[in-house]
Amino acid sequence: MATFSYRALTQAGQMVSGEIAAPTEAEVRRRIEFLGLVPVETTPLKEKKDNAFGFTFGAPKAEDVTLFTRDLALLLRAGARLDEALELLTGDTDLGRMRAVARKIRADVLAGESLAEALASHPTLFPPVYVALVRVGEASGTVDRMLELVAAERQRAEELRRKVVSALQYPAFVLVAAGGVLVFFLMFVMPQFSSVLRDMGAKLDPMVQVLLDLSDGLQAHAAAVGIAAVVLPALAFLALRRKEVRGAVTGALSKLPLVRTVLLFRRSAVFCRNLSILLGNGVTLTAALRIIVDVMAAGEEASVWAKAADRVRHGGRLSDAFAEGDVLPPMAIRMLRLGEETGQLALLSGRIADFYEEKLQRALARVVAVIGPAAIVTISVVVGGLIVSVMTALLSVSQSIG
Repeated sequence: MATFSYRALTQAGQMVSGEIAAPTEAEVRRRIEFLGLVPVETTPLKEKKDNAFGFTFGAPKAEDVTLFTRDLALLLRAGARLDEALELLTGDTDLGRMRAVARKIRADVLAGESLAEALASHPTLFPPVYVALVRVGEASGTVDRMLELVAAERQRAEELRRKVVSALQYPAFVLVAAGGVLVFFLMFVMPQFSSVLRDMGAKLDPMVQVLLDLSDGLQAHAAAVGIAAVVLPALAFLALRRKEVRGAVTGALSKLPLVRTVLLFRRSAVFCRNLSILLGNGVTLTAALRIIVDVMAAGEEASVWAKAADRVRHGGRLSDAFAEGDVLPPMAIRMLRLGEETGQLALLSGRIADFYEEKLQRALARVVAVIGPAAIVTISVVVGGLIVSVMTALLSVSQSIG
């Protein structure tokens, strides 16, 4: 469905403008007339295309979506109509890149779509859980409360994400610094000894010989090394923006026991949090699972999630459905079983999410405690071994001359 911008006259003769999603330009004019306006001009908008790396430049950030959600909830709670609230948000400079999205959502709402339908047309910004809660709010007349709930949960998730990023910044810096030290040693220190050792015919151990050859190669291609140092990080950043690449990297890292534990805790926290929110707001278990599985299923685990959801849909118990796979830890499954037996599945799911969020932070602290010192020790051993080998070779040369 294409999107058209329009200008029209009100009954009072005022010029108004907006955007409408419709299959044809004739349908746009029909909808404008249905709103009691006189169409003046309609223009098809060019849709933004994803680039080769699978994302759109200038897309709103997660924080922008959270701010939009919170402000929309406040305006609706203050008594503003939905179209009025969206119109106010389109002029709010604090929203940044979300202003264009707010205009599009308002145009869709004015065209007759519900708020949930308008949000669903932006799946990269508004995930299925978000849309489902808004749809529940529209059915119960509590859109403002649902938006406040979504904003609070998004803020919680963003705070956890910031903690994760902060925890990984130190080991990442250590690894990059260690790599930089090694490259500096090979390009600027080793060449000082290379000519002396080779001209004097010093007896070199295999490791020193390999590193001397590597140093010569880096020296011969210094320009290419400099370009690669700039280009490769940028390419890696762009590649990681693609969902497929992130999935492949995550799958490779999950082979490591410590990383597998971190991913398991994160998966458990996200699943139980979404389950608690949806069940606590009137969504049925089967519908909640369908929404969550669409979000969480990825890679080799997709079949496990789909099988579990299908088993619940056919009358099985939630805890039994997930007991056969490895996507949730045993403790989480036992707590879910207790929630089913006591009729407090939504409440216990939220507590499970809190529990695994805390375990996730502790696991990340252990990762940081291991990676940082390990990188420092490794680079120290490598550089120290090189220095000892070089000095030993120089000592042998001086002894042979003497």
